Amino acid sequence: MLRFTLVLLSALIVIGGLHYSYFLLRDLPFSWVEFLYGYGINFVMALIVYASMLYLAKKKSTYLGFLFLTGSAFKFAIYFLLIDPVFRADGKLSFTEFFIFFIPYLICLTIETLAVIQLLKKIDK
Repeated sequence: MLRFTLVLLSALIVIGGLHYSYFLLRDLPFSWVEFLYGYGINFVMALIVYASMLYLAKKKSTYLGFLFLTGSAFKFAIYFLLIDPVFRADGKLSFTEFFIFFIPYLICLTIETLAVIQLLKKIDK
């Protein structure tokens, strides 16, 4: 779990830095609060989903795929319940607001997918 957390955090910091640099270079308006909120929520959700998969891997590893898909549904539910209302507070969802959530979402999803593949390989041995 520690390795997953460090890889995830490192990737989000690097990509977040590049993402921030892009906003600065393009002189795009964005809110630091929304930026940190988008990255932070994705980080926490990825940790919750991965911790759940680790727990389930010890109990019933045959359900890992189902849990992975349920985790994705959980993330989208959180987006529509907690994040979308914040982004749409001004009545619209801007280009920058959209990517403030979905860039870290894709990074977390990619790292989770690779971690699940490694977990499944370990279980098969």
